[in-house]
Amino acid sequence: MRHLLRHLILCLLSAVADPALADREVHVVSVGSGHRPADPYALPEAHVLVDRPGQEVALVLLDAGDLHWRIEATPGTYITELVRSGPDTGHSRVSLSGIPMTGVNWPGLPLVYNPWGRNFRDLVVAASNRFDTARIHGLHSAYRASATPIMVARTDDTTPGLSRDHLSARLAHSHDLPAAIRPWTREMPGETDHALAIDRTGTTLSGPGGTRHFPVSDDVPALLLPVGAVYDAKSETIYCATYGGVGHLYAVDTRTGEWSVLTDLAEYDPAALMFDAAHRLLILTGAFSRPGDIRLFGLDGSRASVFIATTDFPGLTDLFDYGNEHGPPLVPLAYRDGWLLLKATGAEVTPPALSRTYAVEIATGEVRLLRVRD
Repeated sequence: MRHLLRHLILCLLSAVADPALADREVHVVSVGSGHRPADPYALPEAHVLVDRPGQEVALVLLDAGDLHWRIEATPGTYITELVRSGPDTGHSRVSLSGIPMTGVNWPGLPLVYNPWGRNFRDLVVAASNRFDTARIHGLHSAYRASATPIMVARTDDTTPGLSRDHLSARLAHSHDLPAAIRPWTREMPGETDHALAIDRTGTTLSGPGGTRHFPVSDDVPALLLPVGAVYDAKSETIYCATYGGVGHLYAVDTRTGEWSVLTDLAEYDPAALMFDAAHRLLILTGAFSRPGDIRLFGLDGSRASVFIATTDFPGLTDLFDYGNEHGPPLVPLAYRDGWLLLKATGAEVTPPALSRTYAVEIATGEVRLLRVRD
């Protein structure tokens, strides 16, 4: 069917073939809803004009299942393949130069409008496999189509996300990072002889000496929404973080069971907590839509912070449906001399999960992508 369709379209649109056609371009056109034609019983419509003279073009049309695609091409533009997809096959149909097209449905692709997010990566992989290309040449989208045609008139050679392998060129070096954190770039596990748990009743420490529970005392704020706990073996102290309301950092002296508040968090919502013994720092990364909101609290009262937008972490939006859901937390792994190593892991149930490892310089906000697992 594919070859028959290709032959039919070429016969319809080709006048005199260009003897030196460039490689086929793959363009994705995405429409949420169409405009209403004069006929009240007709499907909403989206008009697309492909203006790529001298080019072979494959079109991937994405919609919500209730659309009539009306495709036209300028002279010398060769539409050699055309498929229609989306989360719902529905009643959508496609016309090319006024001729109804059949056999063009390719079910199961996500409806996406922007070149980021997990769904877009799925689309790029599927399209690059089908059309044997390393790159999508353009994404043309409209949440609502008007009577004016959507133009496919140029290629996008600058958006990294349109490439199937969009991260290899963005991997950074680690040779000048502090020696103490360089092993973590190879994901060497940290060694620990204890385990911690925290809930609203308190925190529990398990180790070679057994398991001890430290109930939260009445003279400190309640543990509204516990984030995590870390243990400093040298001082025999547990540090805890909570969010919700003001949020707090706590210290628990495991020798006495005494709880104290180190500081309130001024409504900052953390997602992950790490203790750096060398610098005597508690390091928090942000929750929800602000994973790059990083705060450092020194036990000597010092403070440091940096805010880095989610989209400034290369490949982070690959791990979730960016714009529609919160992403995974950036988990701090190690800190030395102003550099913080972070790891984000996707939510896949079946391992190995997708992950990204970054180094961040707190003073400048520089981000380096060090490791990719896809």
